[in-house]
Amino acid sequence: MKVKNALSVLAVLVSILLLGCASAPKGKSSEPAKPAAPSGAAPQAAPDVYMGRGESDSLLRAMNAAKMDAVRKAVIAMIGAAQEQANAKKLEEVLYSTSNPNAYVKNEAMETLRKDNVGGKFVYEIRIPVNRAAIESTLRAHGILRDASTQDTSKAAAQELVKKEAVASSATKELEEPPKYQEPTPEEKNFLRKYLDSLTYMVYFNEDSKEDPFLMKAAVGMANSILISNGKNAVDYAEVEKLKKDQKILYEEEAGKEMSMIQWIAQKLNADVYIEIDAVTEGETQGTNHYGSAKITLKMFESSTGTLLGSVPYSSPRTFSRVSQFDAKSNALQSTLFKAMPIAVEQSKSMLAKAFERGIRYELILQNTSDTRLMTRFRSRLRSKVADLQVINQSAESTKFAVFYFGRIDTLEELIYSIADSIPGLEGLEQVMIRGKTLVFNTKMK
Repeated sequence: MKVKNALSVLAVLVSILLLGCASAPKGKSSEPAKPAAPSGAAPQAAPDVYMGRGESDSLLRAMNAAKMDAVRKAVIAMIGAAQEQANAKKLEEVLYSTSNPNAYVKNEAMETLRKDNVGGKFVYEIRIPVNRAAIESTLRAHGILRDASTQDTSKAAAQELVKKEAVASSATKELEEPPKYQEPTPEEKNFLRKYLDSLTYMVYFNEDSKEDPFLMKAAVGMANSILISNGKNAVDYAEVEKLKKDQKILYEEEAGKEMSMIQWIAQKLNADVYIEIDAVTEGETQGTNHYGSAKITLKMFESSTGTLLGSVPYSSPRTFSRVSQFDAKSNALQSTLFKAMPIAVEQSKSMLAKAFERGIRYELILQNTSDTRLMTRFRSRLRSKVADLQVINQSAESTKFAVFYFGRIDTLEELIYSIADSIPGLEGLEQVMIRGKTLVFNTKMK
């Protein structure tokens, strides 16, 4: 009986020992459980990956809002929800309202979860890694993120820190913020909004591309169709080809090496933006089934200056056709352009909106400007009627101005005639040429 009781006690002791081993990791049985990850954060395997959601009447702005929503969740994970709320105003100024959200995320690893147009509003949902170092740097620079040791420093050290932050903040603002110009009037803002909504686009393909020319021409037609179906103004491809064929000599006389022929054609056809398509397609045939895929890059340029406004790379999923490989590749191109073109348009508008903050930039060239006093009077009167005026170069033969003006080119032409008529000696001013955003006049001075 005693032996039986002893065996029972021994069995109980062994059970307790086994349960104790199973309840804790080896060597860490006394460690407390780790706290759960903060709300909104990704699993521990990828602690800097967050989901974001954005809404806007613009696809690009909706995407950027989604990126900053992911950044906001990362900020909460770093400083806590209470501190994020307490610093809401400052965070909005120094981080959340940035014009460059890509500085705070790893854009190349972005995963699109949803992209919809709901009742005229774009909805964009993503999963994206954040740039923790960049976020922490901004938070520290503005005194939002501090180490425990920093919080316990003496008053003198704290004051020194505030001074350094003020200097850093000032330097950051100088680098990030563009020069300030006189705020446009409501009428000027309204003009600019309408102007940007009615831009004319010219699409052409990269002539150095090694892709099938027939596919590239088809891509231009697809892009124009997408523009027109979205209510945009597009230049007919046939018009581009006609000018390119018939006016090569005129191009060489007028522009020479100053600009590419495509830019010159865009100016001649009054396109505000020209978009260059480059593409690489791949195809495969398996029995009677044909497959295709496409990678494209859209580059957008401002026609008057040739300034690059942005670049949009995009890849298609694999497409299928029972007709031919060419048809499968065409389908891939079409699906890719359908997604990429609206982004290209929004990027172009966004960049031009910033470029035109102090007025649309026109170039004015006056020929025969030997009378410098007369030119000074003309310049003074024109400057008083436009947003800004700069002299690019001046000689007895000609004077070139950069004119920043909230108005169309024909209205500027009328203004120039009006000013010339009011200055004795310039009544004979005569138009030589208008191309793109360049106006050329002859003063008729002797």
